[in-house]
Amino acid sequence: MLLLAHLAKVQGLKGEFLLHQIMDEPERLQQVQGLVLAPPELVLDDAERIPEAAQPVTLRGFRWHQDRACVAFDEIPDRTAAERFKGWALWMPDDQASLDEGESYRHDWIGCEVFIQGAKVGEVLRLEPTPMGYDMVLMRDLRPGRTGQREIPYIKTWFQNVDLAARRIDVDPPQGLLDLDRID
Repeated sequence: MLLLAHLAKVQGLKGEFLLHQIMDEPERLQQVQGLVLAPPELVLDDAERIPEAAQPVTLRGFRWHQDRACVAFDEIPDRTAAERFKGWALWMPDDQASLDEGESYRHDWIGCEVFIQGAKVGEVLRLEPTPMGYDMVLMRDLRPGRTGQREIPYIKTWFQNVDLAARRIDVDPPQGLLDLDRID
């Protein structure tokens, strides 16, 4: 499944939600079948079936409110019913999406090995969208004597080779970027 948005807050009395969107074109929600709401801690990236804690929903309405997408679902009739879903994640089945040439899903990056100048330095844990408009690549640090996670902004010129089929990413970040936690 693909993560589309989080229900940011309840809007009005009719059970509508303002979205904290991750998708590029939220108006496309009107054509999507098989939407699912899930608690924020429940990750459905590789889910083959809908877990018990998640809830299938049908879009009842979509509109824009002050430059933010606002949605309503048939299963959530009013503000009282909506309050418990605040912060939940909105997912859709993979087969409802299409990619343009050169595009990929965030979950396709998970587990890819990261190399700098031919040396393996880490493994991608996830990609996170940022308010600045680019993704942050969160990497498990696998360098000798190192532990923890490192963030690498997805700046195209730094990512020399992204081969998702081979599960390999070659990066040329600015010197010291992966060592920011060790600056004296």
